[in-house]
Amino acid sequence: MAQIICIRLDWNRTAIPLRIASSYYTLHYGPEPAHPFGRRGLAMAGAWQQLAGPDIAGMLILDGDVAIDPHDHRHMLQAIDKDPHDTVHAAPVRLWPVSTHLTDWVWGHGADGRFSQNDTDDHIDMFTFCFTYLPRRLMQACITSGLAEWTYPGVDGKFCQQARTIGMAVSVVREARPKHLNY
Repeated sequence: MAQIICIRLDWNRTAIPLRIASSYYTLHYGPEPAHPFGRRGLAMAGAWQQLAGPDIAGMLILDGDVAIDPHDHRHMLQAIDKDPHDTVHAAPVRLWPVSTHLTDWVWGHGADGRFSQNDTDDHIDMFTFCFTYLPRRLMQACITSGLAEWTYPGVDGKFCQQARTIGMAVSVVREARPKHLNY
């Protein structure tokens, strides 16, 4: 099985309590005077540089406002193990208007550069960090491209852009069913 780092993103100490999250490193970040929405990119880059030894294949992200169960976690690990190096693995999750500022919910994965209610597996090139695996090659490309300087709300989108730039595939892990609880 591929060796990965499991990270729980905890914005301003608001992550929902989950028993399964105890097996994740918790990455706390929050507002700063010059960065009222925090520096997610700096936190992620620092975590990668501190935790990713040469045998680490990538980073599994669990956002603080997303709930998973052992079934979701197991299926994500199985998907990662099939292709830990060349594919972003994203679990299907509904994003709600309070987070997206859209008029209705959209899927947290999308095709042709946009999110929508169209749940497709074709031409996926957009993903969020809800419950998503980022391979080493993508992490390194993002660090090289300035990840430490990226701030909310643009971090997810810049990862998508880098994945397109390096030709990295995105796969939806259908067996996982996380819930986005920011609605």
